[in-house]
Amino acid sequence: MMLNSEHDDDFGSAERRPASRRPSEVLTNLRTLIKTGGFQSGFKLPPERVLAAQLGVGRPALREAIKALSILDVLESRRGDGTYVKSREGLDARWPERVGFEPANFGMLELLEVRKMLEPRAAWMAAARGTERHLREIEAARRTLEDNDQHWRKVAELDWELHSSIIRAAQNPVLELINRTLAPLMMESRYITARSAPDRARMHHDHAVIVAAILRGQSDDAERAMLEHLQTVGLDLISEIRR
Repeated sequence: MMLNSEHDDDFGSAERRPASRRPSEVLTNLRTLIKTGGFQSGFKLPPERVLAAQLGVGRPALREAIKALSILDVLESRRGDGTYVKSREGLDARWPERVGFEPANFGMLELLEVRKMLEPRAAWMAAARGTERHLREIEAARRTLEDNDQHWRKVAELDWELHSSIIRAAQNPVLELINRTLAPLMMESRYITARSAPDRARMHHDHAVIVAAILRGQSDDAERAMLEHLQTVGLDLISEIRR
């Protein structure tokens, strides 16, 4: 995949004098380049130097944008090989019109990356291992959240309880310890999305699909549904509209 040749002569000067852009603008521009530049799933992006010049930004800003899109499963960086388009799906699904993407937000995106490592498998284990008591707790937590979604702080706290009940049902004490240890960051992340994300119906739908799969003992479906839900959470995090 080649970039426009008209930019070739500008690579050196662009890299020496990159434009100062907001991180949100760099992310949006990189997304646009992937969408309109013919980059399909499996395609390799140009080298970092070339991309930075094409976008008129410094390499550090470009790396942060690549990192965010990697966490959202759009890009995949392969050591010693380069960066590839993993899936274009994340470029379109509910992408926010306003993107509040600042360096301070990377802590939350990195936390999301860890959640995507742990929670889908926790849902799988909950479906396979959860006792009747665990399953009742999960369904009760889901219903309580659905019935009390008027205030964002309450939504954040009840969402935490629902996800924690799934982790308890996985019956892995190490996983529970990790969840408790990360609790302050987990709550901060939820306060961001609960305060700014308006689509409560989507949240309830996601939770209903996850819980239904767990109650039916369908581990693979539960794992997949949790991963899809966390993808939505990622999009909400980068939209972060502070009130």
